[in-house]
Amino acid sequence: MKLNYRYTLLVSFLGLGLIYGIAYHSFLMHLLGHDLLSCLAQGLFFGLINYYMSTGIYKKYHELKDTNVLLNNKLNIDKLTGLLNRHALDLLYQEFRHEGIYSSIFIDIDNFKLFNDKYGHHVGDIVLQKVSNIIKNSVRTSDLVYRYGGEEIIILLYDCNKGTALEIAEKIRMRIIELENNPYPPVTISLGVASYPEDGTDVRDVIRASDHAMLKAKELGKNQSCASSKEYNTKIIPQEF
Repeated sequence: MKLNYRYTLLVSFLGLGLIYGIAYHSFLMHLLGHDLLSCLAQGLFFGLINYYMSTGIYKKYHELKDTNVLLNNKLNIDKLTGLLNRHALDLLYQEFRHEGIYSSIFIDIDNFKLFNDKYGHHVGDIVLQKVSNIIKNSVRTSDLVYRYGGEEIIILLYDCNKGTALEIAEKIRMRIIELENNPYPPVTISLGVASYPEDGTDVRDVIRASDHAMLKAKELGKNQSCASSKEYNTKIIPQEF
């Protein structure tokens, strides 16, 4: 609880205590014979007790809330990348509610097996972390980024049409190309884009369609973005190294 809130709360309870003391003196003085000063002191004491009880309850509430957040993070956050994990994606499938348009970008790191097999899994982990950080910093805080499994990442973009999603995919791809990865080979990614409602009736269908579009990008030579519809399903020429 911030200091100014504590101060406001303390003043409020002390004020209520004074009101209580005055009322106590006015209505019960003739029965108990307590003077005004004694009644005011009792009122202030009553106010202090309520203040400390309230701040204690507030502190305990936030401790429990923070504990709940930590538990949810352990269940839904991928430890290596900090992205949402497969469990969180399964929850999305069950609970997704969005009446407007949205898009999915399915991302796969090209030749990722090479990093693991030739240079070691620790190098593959570093590459995955670098790519994940670039992706997180390339989308809005309202967008959702999941590690689907291995080197595959899914982005869910709310209120985003296919054209805009494809532009975002290309922005991410270009940033990955610029990624410093010495002394290891350059990193590239293949991306597939799909949107609701043209590519599926629900979020699972849309993500599946973006996966198929990503596989098309792989077939076309990797390091490019493809969309699931004919309008956008054209090859985007990758930048030469």
